[in-house]
Parts: sequence; structure tokens; C-alpha cells
Amino acid sequence: MKLLGAIAFELVRVGALVGLAAAAAWSFRVAVSDHYARAVTDSGLEQAIVWSPGQSLNYVRLSSLITDTDPGKAEQLLQRAVALNPLDSRSWIDLALRHEMNGNLPAAEQELLRAAGTDRQYLPRWSLANFYFRRGDDTRFWLWARSASGMLYGDPRPLFRLCDGVATDANLIDRLGLRDPDTRANYLSYVLVRNQGALIPPVARRLLIDNRESDVPILLAACDRLLELQNIGQAIAVWNGLSGARRIPYGPLSPDSAGVTNSAFPSTPTSQGFDWRVPDIAGVNAVREDATGGIRLIFSGRQPEFCTPLSQFIPVRENAHYEMEYLYNTSGIADGSGLSWNIEYTDVRQTADTTAGIISDEKGGTRVLPFDTPPGCHLARLSLAYRRAPGTTRIEGNIVLRHVRLRRAG
Repeated sequence: MKLLGAIAFELVRVGALVGLAAAAAWSFRVAVSDHYARAVTDSGLEQAIVWSPGQSLNYVRLSSLITDTDPGKAEQLLQRAVALNPLDSRSWIDLALRHEMNGNLPAAEQELLRAAGTDRQYLPRWSLANFYFRRGDDTRFWLWARSASGMLYGDPRPLFRLCDGVATDANLIDRLGLRDPDTRANYLSYVLVRNQGALIPPVARRLLIDNRESDVPILLAACDRLLELQNIGQAIAVWNGLSGARRIPYGPLSPDSAGVTNSAFPSTPTSQGFDWRVPDIAGVNAVREDATGGIRLIFSGRQPEFCTPLSQFIPVRENAHYEMEYLYNTSGIADGSGLSWNIEYTDVRQTADTTAGIISDEKGGTRVLPFDTPPGCHLARLSLAYRRAPGTTRIEGNIVLRHVRLRRAG
């Protein structure tokens, strides 16, 4: 019995040694294979495959290296890669693209579907959407584009551009089922960059429903673009949506209200939408006057000979009489120096602007500027502008505005 036990023990020991030797040999082959693979050359990867023929990644790497010089062999290598690792979706996609280029569309489609079946992420669905886009199969395109949109990560604009190649209308959010608020915000940014003016209002409305603080800047940018496009009603709608949700500290607007936003300057002007616009002009400094409001415009004497340091868009009614009232005081600014109020009728180009020079007033006072809106006018631009008067030097001084108000008269 002791002899049998000794024999059994020896057999186990020998088997263990054989197993260790086999493992060591396998580790050695893998190490040598990795050494050759790091060269990232045709010959290096071929040696890596010889030493470790079961590693699918080396077949993929070699295929990408020789895809132009030996496309037939590159395809065979991809087929070997997916045979070794059927869960490698990227290899299925690469193989599908090769078959598509060769005109074997059924094989390409099946391989892309196989990739999507093994990998639930974005890339296989994006690849299928592109495949059906190239085939002109709109039904399947939207199916896979919608599936891809649910797994978006990173920059969504390539998907938006692809969808534009099939249809450009206001229904993309619904077609793709864009439920992520960040993706919807990215879509509004995309629409603005592409200058797709007709799409701005419906996309902006969706963001207003989301009612997120983080969307306020892009919605104000949308309001600005709508003003540029003279889409005044929709610009007001975006502004009033932000106002109603209390995302901006200003009340709603309408042509009948004839209101000046931020009229007493209790808030620092944002230079967006219907708020005061205070551009960065060399030689002109704009500062809040005090905690109660007001704004001081300081002219250094080095400002441009023509500039507009303060302006605001105001919705108005056509054929209406208005009075603009302002409370102000000046320091170092003489009469006739070139500082004036201008009222431009932005959507009626053939009508002359209304202009009134600023009268020097060191002590402070209230003045009224009457004007009549012409037919067809729905938006006025009120601005405080400077144009150096002939025979004068550039002004050096300041003006303090305490409030600017507008009322419809008559």
C-alpha cells in the first residue's frame, strides 16, 4: 500500500510539473508574441501571430496595416479575428465596410447586425444608420438613428448632420426621441451654428419646457439670432418664456407694453436679448452707478470717433406715437459734442432714424424724446451713440443715466 501511495504521489507531482511547464511555455509564447506585436509592422505582427495564433487583436492590427496593399489578405485576417472573438464588434464593422466596398451588401448588412447584436453601445448603431443612409433606406435609417441617439456620448453633431441629409425640419427631436436635456441643448446649439433659422423656435420651445438654469445662455443666444433674423414674435416668445420661468430678472414684453427692460439699471446689463447691450469699446468704460441702479458711461477721449456704447431692442406697434423719458446728468460733456440718442426702426429700412442730441446738464434732469413709428415697424433699436462733431475734439467726460422709460402716448 505504501508503494502504491508513493507511485500516486509521484504521478501527481509529475503531472503538476508538466502543467507548470506547459503554462510556462504558453506564457513564453505570449511574451514573444507581444514583443513582436509592439513593433506594429507587417513582419512583426506576422511573427506575433505565429507565436500566439489565438490572439484576435493581432489579426485586426495586421489587417489595418495591409488593407491598401493586400485587401484580400486583410479581409481574411478580419474573418479570422471574428472567428476567434465573435464578440469583437469593431472587427465585424470593419469586415462589413470591406464587404460593402466590394459590393457584397447582404454580407455587410448581416455583419453590421451581428455587431449590433453583440455590442449594445453607440458605434454599431451609428454604423447601421450610416449603412442605410448610403442605401437610401429611410425607414431603417431612422430606426437605427433613433437607437443610436439613446446611447449618445461625446459630440452629437455628426448624428445631427447625418439626419440633416435625410430630412431637415422641426421634428428631429421627436424622430430621434431625444429625451436627454443635454442632447436637446446640444441640438439647439447645432441649429444656431448651422443658421437653421426656421428650426430655432420649435427647438427653443422644447428647452423652455425643460426649464433648466444651464440652458439660459443658449436660449438667450437663440433670442439674439431670432432678432438678427427679424423674427420678432418668436424672439419675444423665447424671452417671455425665460421671464415666466424666472430664469431672467425681467418682466415679459409685448408691443403694447412699450417697456424698457432694466430701465433703471438695477441689474448689470447682459448684452443679450431685450436687455441693454454694452459692447466692449476701447476708451469707453461702463459701470453701475450705485446699489440702487443707474449706469455711468465714461469717455476717456481715446474712444473711436463713432461708437455705440449703449443700446436696446424694444418691441413697438406700427403707426404709434411714443415718448422716451430719461433721467440723467453729465460731467465734462458740452452741448453739440456728438453724443445723442438714436431710435432706429430696424425692420423698416427706408425710414429715417429719430435722433436727439444730449444736452449738457451737470445738475441732472429729465428730458423727453417723442417719436412716431412708421408703417410696418415692429421693433425699434434705442441707442446712445457718439459721433465726433466736425471741428471738435473727442469728448472726455461722463454721463450718468438714472432711468430710461418709454410710454405710448396719444
